[in-house]
Amino acid sequence: MSQKKRRVPIIIKLLLIILVPVLFLTFAFWWIGNHYLDEDRIYPNIRIADVDVSLLTREEALHALDIPEMEERINNARVTIVFPDGSELVIRGEDIQLTHDAQLMVASAYSIGRGNGFVRDTLSFLRRLNGNIISIHVSQLYDLDALHTRVSEFTESYNNKLIMAEPLIYTDKIVITKGAGEALADEFILKDIAYVGLFESFDTNLPVRFEYVLPETKTNGDEIFYLHRSMFVPVRSAVLNMETLSVEDCVIGVEFDMIEAVLLLNETESGKTATIYMDYIQPEVTREYLESLLFRDLLGTETTHVHGNANRMTNVRLSAEAIDSLVLLPGEEFSFNEVVGPRSHARGYRPGGAFVGGVTVSVNGGGICQTASTLYSAIMDTEIQITERHPHGQPVPYLRRGRDATVFWKRLDFRFVNNTEFPIRIDFEMEDRNLTAQVYGTIIDDFPTIPLPLPAG
Repeated sequence: MSQKKRRVPIIIKLLLIILVPVLFLTFAFWWIGNHYLDEDRIYPNIRIADVDVSLLTREEALHALDIPEMEERINNARVTIVFPDGSELVIRGEDIQLTHDAQLMVASAYSIGRGNGFVRDTLSFLRRLNGNIISIHVSQLYDLDALHTRVSEFTESYNNKLIMAEPLIYTDKIVITKGAGEALADEFILKDIAYVGLFESFDTNLPVRFEYVLPETKTNGDEIFYLHRSMFVPVRSAVLNMETLSVEDCVIGVEFDMIEAVLLLNETESGKTATIYMDYIQPEVTREYLESLLFRDLLGTETTHVHGNANRMTNVRLSAEAIDSLVLLPGEEFSFNEVVGPRSHARGYRPGGAFVGGVTVSVNGGGICQTASTLYSAIMDTEIQITERHPHGQPVPYLRRGRDATVFWKRLDFRFVNNTEFPIRIDFEMEDRNLTAQVYGTIIDDFPTIPLPLPAG
């Protein structure tokens, strides 16, 4: 009886030893399950975007991920691709509807170990206490079609502009786009650059900038040659048109150094512009200067006093008027008889005294020898070449001996040649019985380069 009484406490003790831990563990299991499962906490050893969200509620996890800061980085995300000509392709996060899946990732983290019932979920929680760390990455979501469309439209526009790029010709320069029509932007490479750059900008919260380089092309020497040929203008000095006695205007030369242009383009990156500056070559003789030379200098002059009656005055005046303003071109010969013509009554000439055979006789046109003598005296001390001249048989009262010239229709003439390189002009003026002859031309001692006159015809 006593032995049975002793066995009862032992059994109770054994039961207590077994049941108490079991009950404790059961309670603990129940408490853990209810506490963490009911409070909606994420299981241990779980990270989202390198943020430890273990034992955090979903709201706490979203706060730990700093969603406002993530939204700010999305708004600030921007990539700029700079092209050789300076144009830019800019893509912002909003352009491709960039966003994130943080809330989805928090929900995913929360679902780990859940959904299999109270017991299994609690066991899963306990296993996560010493389990490996599970990392979940927040992804950026975007509209791929929007990215491709934006890059494609820009690339097409840029390449069209590059294909159509012709040399731009300005007053003082030519601007050439290197590789125009040959080196084009690669749409697929640009899409990759835009994608990588945009997400790099999101990660760093800084704008990203890329320099895009076109495929290298060779310099087109033929293009430079034809461009030079189309632009080249040979320099030309102003010249005198002997037919019209007008000055043909000078031409300012235009050209550029082809070798220098090729070297410059060789050093230029495809798609960038090279500026070739024009050389303007001034002519040695301008129109204004040449015009100022015509009849600039008084080569010779003489004034004689006209004696005699009205008939003699008339004859001198008519012959002087026939010669007045006469222009002789270089190489042309002056003939008094040809210029003045017959001294007939019909042409206004009257009888006047003249030396014939050493005696004074009355002839039609008498007195015109004074016109010839005055002109001869005006040029006899110049370089003008006298080709025919006849002195009077006796001294004349209006000039010193040796400075006179007699003329007679079809028998005696007064001739000289314009042997200068410029035209000469003969002017006569009658005032108060004073007859003045003036010969104007050009003295070229101070002229560095004699312009070649245009031949008549």
